[in-house]
Amino acid sequence: MNPQVSFDNLPQAVKLLHQKLEVVVSKLDTIASQNSKPPEHTFIGVDEAATLLGISKASIYSKVYHNVIPYYKSGGKLYFSKQELLQEILSRRYPKQEEAPARKQPQFERKATSS
Repeated sequence: MNPQVSFDNLPQAVKLLHQKLEVVVSKLDTIASQNSKPPEHTFIGVDEAATLLGISKASIYSKVYHNVIPYYKSGGKLYFSKQELLQEILSRRYPKQEEAPARKQPQFERKATSS
């Protein structure tokens, strides 16, 4: 249902075309922003996890055995989400920010001198 564009209705046709073009550009921007997001999980192996945490591979296996760090297992291999490992590190901050006592300023008292 396309009306014929004439000189008389040219401003309305241009306005309608402009509105449709804005919708297309908006949808393209949405698609582009969705494609530019990094993947939710970047999976790494034992070697990379040990390097990331700054510990030995044996320590990684020990932490997995004791369920200290989050891991995934598939086909007999261990995988770790890099984001989850970093979050695990951040969650173990000491002293906890909400629990950290405010440091007291040292108070200096004047000692009374005896004469």
